[in-house]
Amino acid sequence: MDTRAHKPPRTGSTIGRAIEIVLRVAAYVFWMLRWRLSLAQSPTPGRRFAMLLENLGTSFVKLGQHLSLRSDLFPPDYLVELQKLQDRVQPFPVEEAIASIEQAFGKPPAQLFIRFDAVPLAAASVAQVHSARTFSGREVVVKVLRPGVAIQVDRDMRILMVVVRFLTQFSATLARYRAEAVVREVWMTLKRELDLREEARNVHRFAREFRSSPFIDVPDVVEEMLSETVMVQTRLHGKRIDEDVSRHGPQLAQNLIDAYVHMFFVVGAFHGDPHPGNILVSDDNRLGMHDFGVVGSLDRPTRHALAAFMLAFTEQDTEWVLDSWFELGMLARSADRDRMRAVVSALMSDYSRRPISEWSVGEAFSQMVTASRGYNFAVPLHLLVLGRTLLLLEATVRLLDPGFSLLDSLAGRSREVVQTALGAGQPQTRRLQYETAIATTEWQRLLAGTMRRLREDGMRFQIDHEGLPELAQQIVTGANRVALALVTLGLYLAASLLMQFKSGPQILDFPALPALFYAVAIWFTVRLVRGISRKA
Repeated sequence: MDTRAHKPPRTGSTIGRAIEIVLRVAAYVFWMLRWRLSLAQSPTPGRRFAMLLENLGTSFVKLGQHLSLRSDLFPPDYLVELQKLQDRVQPFPVEEAIASIEQAFGKPPAQLFIRFDAVPLAAASVAQVHSARTFSGREVVVKVLRPGVAIQVDRDMRILMVVVRFLTQFSATLARYRAEAVVREVWMTLKRELDLREEARNVHRFAREFRSSPFIDVPDVVEEMLSETVMVQTRLHGKRIDEDVSRHGPQLAQNLIDAYVHMFFVVGAFHGDPHPGNILVSDDNRLGMHDFGVVGSLDRPTRHALAAFMLAFTEQDTEWVLDSWFELGMLARSADRDRMRAVVSALMSDYSRRPISEWSVGEAFSQMVTASRGYNFAVPLHLLVLGRTLLLLEATVRLLDPGFSLLDSLAGRSREVVQTALGAGQPQTRRLQYETAIATTEWQRLLAGTMRRLREDGMRFQIDHEGLPELAQQIVTGANRVALALVTLGLYLAASLLMQFKSGPQILDFPALPALFYAVAIWFTVRLVRGISRKA
């Protein structure tokens, strides 16, 4: 095998690539004009947009995959087409992978592994994976970034930013949806995805969380074999989850849900891409999770609001669903609540007519995100990842057990996690118990924090009042006048004492220093009187 270093593939000139992007975007804009004038019938606009991104190559396929999360920006037909975008690429030569490994670790694979398979296990647009075995006998996979991909993505995103900035000047739609900010956000996400150290941190976090789990396996990273472009990870063995739909399906479905409930409500972070290709089933029926390139996060208030949304959706409580919607940050507080109430009522009415097996938390969540488009409000990215994750999770669970009630399982477990103690309550009192439990938890946390600050800093009082700035100014002015009055009084006393000695220089038989003190004191007195008179 040739182990000599290979140069990264040429990525072409920036000017040539810019011309290609501009021409393809212009062709798409022209096609859209024809479609709006009914001069073009097929394909659909969503399919045409997906074709544009696919034809532009790796960077734009990844862009489309990230945009498929943005149900707050695109209608359903666009999202369906964007979700079909896949990394259909050929593997890059093994010699280039070997060169990357040697550059990352200073040694060729022959000195790092007792076996390194030349044929990759999988290849995608940004990386490919080879199997190997270390000298200690551990079976591992070696993930290697495609040479030159970081430079290519960075160049393409810079060009796209310029194009979008130009088009925004002429398109109110692009301006309203802040297209430039969306591209910048995707660009930052891609930068993180192209740094395997970031993925390794995610892998290590989840491996630590599930290390003692009897049902979930997350293979950890080999710490001494990690760089920005190469990551070595313990290998998972098993079948894809959609290839093992067997009599163990219901139990596997419950184990997967339990893992996600733990991630949602305890860890505060979750695997954001639970499609069947990222979940394996081992011979002993353990679920193995890999590919942590997409990870969502949930802070404490969001976790509580998510639990509230699930419980409210279970109870078909329109007002509670609406409240949880605002608490999640799905809408700005300034949004029209009455209009939103109508949207939620229609959604609840639709689900009330369906059998419970057809209820979908992910679908309802996505519909709410879609409804926010009319408010020109940017839904936080972690909520968009959450919505897509719920949809993928439900689809995967139904592969394992078509009769599994995801809604009931999530609602029941969320009660335990947020300590709502709803099991023994009556249905009509569940919301009160939930809100009381949350309030109790928050008050305990706030009280603990307050006691710590009192212990460290002592007792302090802060008073807020609408007129406080004016009051503060008056206090400062009064204090200054009191100080000036005291100085003036001191000058009078000092001058009077000095007059007793009549020493020093004289002015018309009058001691000069007491005369100076009297003069200054009189001037201060005039200033005080005039200031008080003006204020009165």
